[in-house]
Amino acid sequence: MSENFKELQNIFSRTEDALQIFMGILEPTIENAKDEHERLYFHHIYEEEEHRQDRLEMLTPKLAYFIENPEALQSTNHEFVRFLQDISLEKFGLHNFLEHLDLALFQFKDTEHESNLQNLRDMTNEDYQSIKGMLNELNDQFEGVANTSASVPTDEKENKASHLKVDKYTSQETVQHANSSDSKSHSVQNKKGLTVGSLKGR
Repeated sequence: MSENFKELQNIFSRTEDALQIFMGILEPTIENAKDEHERLYFHHIYEEEEHRQDRLEMLTPKLAYFIENPEALQSTNHEFVRFLQDISLEKFGLHNFLEHLDLALFQFKDTEHESNLQNLRDMTNEDYQSIKGMLNELNDQFEGVANTSASVPTDEKENKASHLKVDKYTSQETVQHANSSDSKSHSVQNKKGLTVGSLKGR
């Protein structure tokens, strides 16, 4: 279990760095928007990611606490249950970030930001698949307390709004946390391929 949480710690650390880069790309776009529609569109995305950044800042110390205190990992511990539910919501946040990066790739196609955004998108997609696998394991271990309906994106809900779903988010298979060594090797290669120094090896 502690290994799950340590991997979560790595995911949160990577995504916090990625958020700073992404928001840095959006800032001049908002400042120099060609009209109010463009300004509101990117302001909305920026604001959602800023909110998520605040949540991660609150969640990270709790994660460190439960890594250091494995005896507190009990489904009867209300703080731990709330923590699991916060992680579940963060899974949704990661899905949103993935969509925001895809939207940005439309805006910044054929610009100096495209390659960087694509690397962030690939890394985030891999982390999202990993966190889904981890949540499944946590739900199995702690009687479903980590499962909240609010953490399930429209694209992954069964028998609901199928006409509104986006194929590229519904066709992805969940990658279980215990991936093969080949997968892990691929993961490291992708992360090392990022051109942003702060994300290397995280």
